Amino acid sequence: MARIVRLTTKPQRSGQEEAAQTAEQLSLLSKELLKHLPGEARIAISRATYALQKAARPDTTEGLWPGGFTMLSRIQTAAIWDAIRELSSDDRPNQVRHAFDLVLLNLRQDTGEVLLTRDQLADRIGCAPKNVSTIMGTLEKMGVIRRERRRIEGVQGRGMAVYFINPHVAWNGSLDARKAQAAENRPPMQLELLQGGAS
Repeated sequence: MARIVRLTTKPQRSGQEEAAQTAEQLSLLSKELLKHLPGEARIAISRATYALQKAARPDTTEGLWPGGFTMLSRIQTAAIWDAIRELSSDDRPNQVRHAFDLVLLNLRQDTGEVLLTRDQLADRIGCAPKNVSTIMGTLEKMGVIRRERRRIEGVQGRGMAVYFINPHVAWNGSLDARKAQAAENRPPMQLELLQGGAS
């Protein structure tokens, strides 16, 4: 079986080596020092470290580490699955669940932005692009995601819809950045703790 090898030019290798060295230097900052920095500075250092690690090893599992996995709140995720199962058939629960799974698999490392466009989501879910807005709207009403409008220069209208995961549900990136984002977002649904015991 033939193997495809990606060509890396000398300038690219040099840039990757510099990124790796800079990321290593940032990782040497002591926890004690970081503790005394403002939260915004800690988040900026964390994001820079991850961006440099990815630049040092692009298109590899190592380049995505630690952004190569998604941290999940098990309780919130289970509650969302249950809520999706309870949707009426008119709300397309299977497609909503598929969209939720795709969201979890395609998060930007530092911001929690969903990296799939409406057309890409439609293609992977197997529905018309116009239905994606309704499906994502259901997740938005549940508090699983939030939607922002991103203006495109030279194009009239409200702008392109961009989705972000609620950090109470999942996060792809640093814990410092996750904590800051979670403080600005409410949990997606109120969970009630049931007391066990003899009846």
